[in-house]
Amino acid sequence: MKHFARGRTTITVGAAVLATLLAAPTVSAAPVPADTAPSHCVSATPQAEIAALTDPAGIDTFDDARTRIAELRDLLTRSDDYRGTFVLAFDEILELTGPTLDSGIYDDPEWASALAVEVVRLYLANLHEYVTGGSPAPHWADALALTEQCDRSPGRVLLGAIVAHLVVDFPEALVTIGSTPEHTRDFYTFGEALVDAAPVIAEEFEAVYGVDLGPFFTGWFVGDLVGDTETTTFMFQSARTAAWVNNFGLQNPATHDITRLEMNVAVDAATVVLDGLEQAGIV
Repeated sequence: MKHFARGRTTITVGAAVLATLLAAPTVSAAPVPADTAPSHCVSATPQAEIAALTDPAGIDTFDDARTRIAELRDLLTRSDDYRGTFVLAFDEILELTGPTLDSGIYDDPEWASALAVEVVRLYLANLHEYVTGGSPAPHWADALALTEQCDRSPGRVLLGAIVAHLVVDFPEALVTIGSTPEHTRDFYTFGEALVDAAPVIAEEFEAVYGVDLGPFFTGWFVGDLVGDTETTTFMFQSARTAAWVNNFGLQNPATHDITRLEMNVAVDAATVVLDGLEQAGIV
């Protein structure tokens, strides 16, 4: 297995720059394209099977969403298919999210469940568009295009999808489910599943794709790179806070367009940083 960990300072600076940039304020009915020739990053899994699992129709409950992502992970998360990189991470996050919905930690558990369902629907709808030859949203079109670039690091592919998920899908999902300031505490509680899942994601990712993202995730989510300052948790919270703020920016007609522009700029800027981290062998 390859290990791409570098100096602690380099990882911390790279993750910090990325976090700063992230914090800056109908499914196609087209025929499923013919199966593509397999490569070492796109397996021979039938396109029709992927299209069926990514169709967001019928995903109405958390159990629906959880089951669909788990099935997609079983199908795609393999060393010769980069399309399974984000599915692996998403599955681990949902695994930890599920039990919390009935644990009493949310003031509005129905809202938390609706948020989980909506972010899954957004991801699946865009992946469905991609695999059926449709037009996914620009942030997902770019992230998913990386899954077919076999010269890229699997870690870079995963992080591109995480950026699309956090920077754009989260605010859009929050708008769709009618989020209000009263949901602020629940929103931050919801995100803890991603922090808690980071070590497992890193372990599983290395086992499948041979890339050690542990040092990067430790720096971004766990926060033990710089003494006791909780670096990663802080940086992740910054990106998450931007998503929460942008949700209200999108809801307000007076700020909708500028908020959308700022979100797009954040994705573009994060892309530059992630490309640099990939070139440095960190991700």
